[in-house]
Amino acid sequence: MKKTILWLLVLLVSSSAWAQTKEINFRKGTVAEILAQAKTENKPVFIDAYTTWCGPCKWMDKNVFVNDAVADYFNQNFVNYKLDMEKGEGIDMAKKYEVQAYPSFLFLAADGSVMHRTVGARPAEMFLDVATIAKDPAKNFASYQKKFTAGDRSAGFMMGYLKVLNEAALDAGKVAEAYFATQKSEQLLEPGNWKLIYTNVSTVESPTFTHLVKNREAFAKKYTPDSVNQKIMSVYGSALNRAAYEGKDAEFAKLKTDLAKLNLKDAERLLLAADAVYYERKQDLPKYHAANTKLFDTYYTTDANRLNSIAWKYYENIDDKAMLQKAEEWARKSVTIAPGYANLDTHASLLYKLGQKDKAKAAAEKAIAAGKKNGDDVQGTEELLVKINKL
Repeated sequence: MKKTILWLLVLLVSSSAWAQTKEINFRKGTVAEILAQAKTENKPVFIDAYTTWCGPCKWMDKNVFVNDAVADYFNQNFVNYKLDMEKGEGIDMAKKYEVQAYPSFLFLAADGSVMHRTVGARPAEMFLDVATIAKDPAKNFASYQKKFTAGDRSAGFMMGYLKVLNEAALDAGKVAEAYFATQKSEQLLEPGNWKLIYTNVSTVESPTFTHLVKNREAFAKKYTPDSVNQKIMSVYGSALNRAAYEGKDAEFAKLKTDLAKLNLKDAERLLLAADAVYYERKQDLPKYHAANTKLFDTYYTTDANRLNSIAWKYYENIDDKAMLQKAEEWARKSVTIAPGYANLDTHASLLYKLGQKDKAKAAAEKAIAAGKKNGDDVQGTEELLVKINKL
């Protein structure tokens, strides 16, 4: 699963009004040593699971971990520990605790079991709320796991458990299906359940997704056709991309057929995008280019960012002259729509690769001027201009 950085209401509440003269005492040592200290002191462990590239992690260091109230509470109630999840023990810990989003905050018992967990930077007041919940055996993550394992499938409990899983950036699919299995067909149409379906159903194999597809007209009538179509398309899109990347030809073909039969709005756009991914992985450039041509000339003719992105991708990866000429056309459109530095640079690069010296030089000079005016780093285009002048 791709790693993500999660900001959670960082800007909603300012922590600047809180005095900041203390800080959380993050201890040094191995994970085993930290757990041993926790056992000796009869305290749970708080782990700030971070990475060096995570902006929200740094925000927490600067704005929350140095807050007086936060520091007092955490130093009094937890053995605190910081762990880079991409170095040393952090790598195995990330695997063990399924940490895939940053910052992640783990609250562990002295035996290493999870008491509570959540993700995302947040102001001091809200972070203290998290710590309070972590120590509450009736509200924390572990309590939900225990009740679920014991067989609790009541609607109120299941909705709460799904919320906790989502806040921890964990896969809630199986739990969601266990809940949906307790609901009658008409109950699945209720607003709360529709919200849960929209948030937690993500695979074409899901029985609830099958129900949604079969009953899409009823859902569309109660909510909106666009929202229902968007959900169905999202799930199919993920499945198509996965099959394309994994080279599962039969599965890819079946998914395309199944989606086409639904006659959903914009399904062709999704199918063309999937074909582009599929044929790129197959290194079938003619079919890859055909899919892109229809996709961008039909659906993205006014989207400067997408046009620039595909044009640059062609510049970096394709040498076929006819394909490059099409990419130059896309780049030219992007410049017409949004004549910024990045778009101008892409256009100049493609003209250079096509050997059109005079046009490439003019485009490069225009890109450099626009970049300097906007404060962009134009070194790459200046180097390109040197190469253009040598043509």
